[in-house]
Amino acid sequence: MNGGSASPLRGRIADGTVITAELLPSTLDYRAFVPFLIASIVVAAAYGTSFLLPDYMDALETDSRAAGHIISSGMATTLICCYLAGWLSKRIGLLPTLAVASLFMALAMLAFAGATIDTRAAYGGGLLVGAAWSVFFILAPLQLIRHLRPSARIQYLTFLSGSQMAGLGLAAPLGHLLARYTGSLATIYTVLAIACLLAAACVDLTRRAMSRLSALAMPDIAITLAATTTLLQKCTALPVAMIAISACIFAGLSTYQSAYSASHHLNSDLFFLVFTATSVVLRFSVAHLIGSLPLRRLAFALILMTAASLVLFLLNSGSTSLHFVATVLFAAGYGLSYSTLNTIAVNLAGEHGVSVPTTSQIFTLAYFLGLFGFPMVGGQLVLGFGPDVMLLSLLGATALNAVLATRLEQSTTDPSHLRKELTHAD
Repeated sequence: MNGGSASPLRGRIADGTVITAELLPSTLDYRAFVPFLIASIVVAAAYGTSFLLPDYMDALETDSRAAGHIISSGMATTLICCYLAGWLSKRIGLLPTLAVASLFMALAMLAFAGATIDTRAAYGGGLLVGAAWSVFFILAPLQLIRHLRPSARIQYLTFLSGSQMAGLGLAAPLGHLLARYTGSLATIYTVLAIACLLAAACVDLTRRAMSRLSALAMPDIAITLAATTTLLQKCTALPVAMIAISACIFAGLSTYQSAYSASHHLNSDLFFLVFTATSVVLRFSVAHLIGSLPLRRLAFALILMTAASLVLFLLNSGSTSLHFVATVLFAAGYGLSYSTLNTIAVNLAGEHGVSVPTTSQIFTLAYFLGLFGFPMVGGQLVLGFGPDVMLLSLLGATALNAVLATRLEQSTTDPSHLRKELTHAD
């Protein structure tokens, strides 16, 4: 089989020898992985500055609706570029595409900083942020997946999601801190423009280090209708559907947290601070442990934790302590779901002859659709019936996810399954 094979289970090592996924290493050289994590933190932080746009536009004495329009334009390019990311990486390479995304994010930050001169520049920044973030977010997992054996993927995907969450969570506090010292939020955009240039350099360091490592061939990296149809007809459709539902749950709870907190006499800032801190700490502290857990059972346990948190949110009549506990539970349940379901999806794809890169990208696209789509539904529920009814709808979505989790096929790359195989072999 040659290097251009479409098989999702075969690739080549540096000397050209054909290998299978199970022969890939279970760890990555820190010289390749650390720069990649640094770039991920920086690009995520740059994306996270979009949360500062309402304050920034207000400081520039612009129409209060401007921030919403800028963010909406970014959402449009996010969904469009999800489809184009694979097409571009097929032509210039996966890591060069991520480097280009970092450079585009630098341009976006410069456009936002330039809004102090002409506010119309911010609209260009919004478009560039959506394009850069979607390309980086959808392709970054593939760079790890192609170099690791299936049983090791969840650990590194958890590290990746933890670094991205750290960047997102740090952006707003860092922006406000710099604004207090410099008198302008434009400072954070200038600083991150420079940081994104350094992120592109980090991606290039990763490219140099990983060029010597064994990897799966990914000739079918572009999303096609045929590959997507095959994916949706196989068992890989289940984890894809589950992440879309999980994204709806997160979007509903976070987008309308202010409305919920106001109706229950709570502080919405507590939710965001505790959620970010818990998610980051958990992802980095347990990443090396969850690789040994049975993934299907882990997914089900995380869904139950999410359900328990939503019940506590519903029962809370104004207790800050209960709000804290509910948020920690939600951060643990939802926070570890993305990397768990992503690993299940790509491992099942590899076992069933479905395109691994297409599965990973459609998985991310499903996440974006849930993230951007549900707030419109949730907004109608909050407006018409109140935040508690919206929370009940999220609890119903969690119950649906639990049902889907019971139908997940046991993966042959699930650690528990591998242990059984080794026992039988003995």
